[in-house]
Amino acid sequence: MGRGTILVVDDQDIVRDVMRLALEGAGYHVLDAATPTAALEVVRACGEEIELVLSDVVMPEMTAGELRGHITRELPAVRVLFTSGYADEEIQGPFIQKPFSPAELVAKVGAVLDG
Repeated sequence: MGRGTILVVDDQDIVRDVMRLALEGAGYHVLDAATPTAALEVVRACGEEIELVLSDVVMPEMTAGELRGHITRELPAVRVLFTSGYADEEIQGPFIQKPFSPAELVAKVGAVLDG
């Protein structure tokens, strides 16, 4: 069973809901945000509680790299896992390609948190 708090950031409601339900089903506490700006508000409100940010790469407002930069300035120790349905997206750091199964997501999150 997972433990810890994860912030899920995705601008598609259904995708965000599926990720939240999969992670909650595995025992994680999940916060979510539909935009990078909303994610930064959650980070400021919840602070050190967040252990991992699971973020879509392609979103409005800012790039995934910019979002990671803002979040890691607030929470230097937080881990970030990126996801995208676009095969040509290049991002530095842990990544899981959409579509993925709930089990694949839970396994990847566990590996990133343990790594």
